[in-house]
Amino acid sequence: MPEMIEKEQLNITRESSRREFLKVAGATVSGVILSACSSRIPVTNTPLASPESSEVEIEPTAARPTATIQATVEPIYPEMVPVEPGTFQMGSEDGYRFEQPVHTVTLTRSFNISIYALTYAEYDRFCDDVGRSYVDDDGLVRETRPVSGVDWSDAVEYCNWLSERAGLVPCYSGKGKVTKCDFLANGYRLPTEAEWEYAARGGPMSQGYVYAGGNDPDEVGWHADNSDGSTHPVGQKKPNELGAFDMSGNRWEWCWDWFEPDYYSWSPDTDPTGPSEIPEGLMYHRSRRGGSAVEDADTLRTAYRSADTLTYAGDNGIRLVTTA
Repeated sequence: MPEMIEKEQLNITRESSRREFLKVAGATVSGVILSACSSRIPVTNTPLASPESSEVEIEPTAARPTATIQATVEPIYPEMVPVEPGTFQMGSEDGYRFEQPVHTVTLTRSFNISIYALTYAEYDRFCDDVGRSYVDDDGLVRETRPVSGVDWSDAVEYCNWLSERAGLVPCYSGKGKVTKCDFLANGYRLPTEAEWEYAARGGPMSQGYVYAGGNDPDEVGWHADNSDGSTHPVGQKKPNELGAFDMSGNRWEWCWDWFEPDYYSWSPDTDPTGPSEIPEGLMYHRSRRGGSAVEDADTLRTAYRSADTLTYAGDNGIRLVTTA
């Protein structure tokens, strides 16, 4: 269980349809001390880029299976649910300092969000198509488990690849620290923190639950006290009001935003997308949400914020959105 902020540390933790696939298949943060954070921020023990080098190379290992390059690889397109625009209270007065202050946020654009987190089977097809080695699966059954070990830059590349294969306009241009996002493009992308939290809370159908889909973390997600230390196939727990599964627990999910602990104190109240520039002293951290199967249940709260360096894969996965 992460240590709390008193120790001044940060847990920064389609054609083939998706439903048909799941039926056939059988369906934490980098440890960082931030001078800007003066109280109650948790930490997990994961490798960290050094100040001299912001990139961590994730090298293939002998145990990692090798992708087979095929002439034609058909993607597995995600099953998605629409999320209508709306206004909600973002953050938590009962949470940590970086979840405060609670503030009113209005999202003016409809978007679609994938019902499930991206699975190994989906990401493996990307690897097959571009000739990459598969990411590790800890020796467990791959197909329907949420993919892990994907850094932020790889997540962005996956989004553009899937967009191109679907005949959609890619959202991302540039690379690494200078990546830009066209939020009006119709391609696949990562959610903003505000989109993620709004959707996790149930969007316009929200019942005000603490976790995505309920107030009992055991009912809605996999965490350290009920997972036996491992992720589980997607969709086994109770969904939230939108019908989205595992937005609390199982696997951390990358968001678009640069992470800034004090962002809530000055963020726009309409369609916030995070700081426009890299926050000083944060070593290129991008936000992630949702907690994971090896984290304390507290990290599964819809308001909980976390982050990792964009080149660190760790316990991080993907949930896709498209602008409607």
